[in-house]
Amino acid sequence: MTEQDASLADASTPRYRSSAAARMVNIPVATLRVWERRYQVVGPAQAASGHRLYSSQDVRRLVLIKQLVNKGHGIGMLARMQTPQLQDLLHEAELAEGLLQRSTAPLAARPARVPEALNRLRVLLVGPDAGTRWRTTLEAVPELDVVGSLDASPQSELRVQHLQADMVVAELGALHMETVDWLVRLTKLVNARQMCVIYGFANSQVLEALRARGVILRRSPLAPDELSQALVDTVRGWQSVSEALLTLPDPAPPPRFDAPGLVSLAQSMPRVACECPQHLSELVTMLGQFEAYSADCESRQPADVTLHAYLYRVAGHARALMEEALATVAKAEGVALPVRRPAR
Repeated sequence: MTEQDASLADASTPRYRSSAAARMVNIPVATLRVWERRYQVVGPAQAASGHRLYSSQDVRRLVLIKQLVNKGHGIGMLARMQTPQLQDLLHEAELAEGLLQRSTAPLAARPARVPEALNRLRVLLVGPDAGTRWRTTLEAVPELDVVGSLDASPQSELRVQHLQADMVVAELGALHMETVDWLVRLTKLVNARQMCVIYGFANSQVLEALRARGVILRRSPLAPDELSQALVDTVRGWQSVSEALLTLPDPAPPPRFDAPGLVSLAQSMPRVACECPQHLSELVTMLGQFEAYSADCESRQPADVTLHAYLYRVAGHARALMEEALATVAKAEGVALPVRRPAR
């Protein structure tokens, strides 16, 4: 027996009881039992005492599944995949996450630039018959460019590492929560901004989960011109936001006042008969909050990154204008402006 054969034999030798295997995978024993009973994720041996015994290979497979579940993959789909496929899928998911993090860093952390207006929408078709049914129709539309088509098998995720798309168009007969998870992962893998799902049957929970992700939903059967129009409208919507972003000046200046400074400034102007200083202070606070919220959405929602970049910049300029108004009122009242405390 060669050294490699001996190593493989050792890795496949049952040796760990359920409690030890669960501890190594960092899951409760109850979860491990559910995975086995419901999904047959591994097939452990059984000792004469009746205890289940897991090999190193079993533990490695469970670790991969746990990592992929943590990344949002459905356990039902993972259970059907071979261990090498799980390893490939984890590798692709980690690559996609790295690319996504680099491409969607908050605007404040990136060099000031605005995206070019989108002229053509790159479409990835997904579904058993989606390529046959929709490719010719969509390629006839000047604004659309079909970059590929995939079936709905779990392994198809492994074939998209070189594809980049703006829109994923999926036609599936029935939708389940596992389908939602799979489509979301696929959309991230190709760095798409939007999904359009054509479906036959789905329960309300699944449809709400898709709507919450901004998915364009259409019930089949769907006329070709209706799908084309929905995608063209999406392109034009993105173009309008990109063009609006191009018209804005440079990113807004940083905040002039912190929260304690705003409160102090508003309270230091008693001679103003109305409550304008207080209202200005509240507006500055709210606009600053919305500015931060938009920046956070920009980093978390790649489907609307341009929209949130636009809102982030608009909110920042509006906040700066209100700060200038408040500073002007304070100077007119002879009140010294507070100094913003440096961030810790």
